[in-house]
Formats: sequence, structure tokens, C-alpha cells
Amino acid sequence: MSSNTIPQIEVEPEGVHAGAIMGIIAFCSIALVLIVVATIALSGLRFQEAIMDATQETGYPLLYETRMNGAALLEEYVDLDGDYYRIPIERAMELEIRDAN
Repeated sequence: MSSNTIPQIEVEPEGVHAGAIMGIIAFCSIALVLIVVATIALSGLRFQEAIMDATQETGYPLLYETRMNGAALLEEYVDLDGDYYRIPIERAMELEIRDAN
């Protein structure tokens, strides 16, 4: 070696391959996606539970009203055009049994 030459500095290999680095990045990405999906699913479940709690506290007013209207229709006498009549279902069953005997 002569004193006029400049020594070349080289980077020493660290022993980590690009495939290993890509694997770590892929694992972290998949883990992050799973965490996000799990968080969204859990928040959806909590939202559904909140809706159910709210409807239970209100007592289903629309359901109650619908059932009451249906019960009223089954229990009242109504004239439908003079030739047809709507009678309570209990009375209709009694008449059918009487006619069958």
C-alpha cells in the first residue's frame, strides 16, 4: 500500500435480510388491521346494546299501540257495507262450532 491511496470505507452487513424486514412490516400491518376491525366490531356491539337498552326503557310504545289496535279489531262488531259484518273472533269461533254440530 502506498501512502497516496485513500482507504475505501465500506458498510458492514448487519445480517438482517430484506425478507425479514418485509415479514415484520407485513405482520405489523396485519396486526393493525385486526385491531381496527375488532375495535369497529366491539363499538357496533355496544351501539346495538345501547339501542336495546333504550327501547326496553321506553317500553316499545309502537309495539304496544299496534297490539292494542289489533286486539280492538278482533273484539269489535263492525258493519262493512250492509252485507258483511266483522264480528269478534271468539263469537265467530262459537258460531262455527255451532254450525259444525
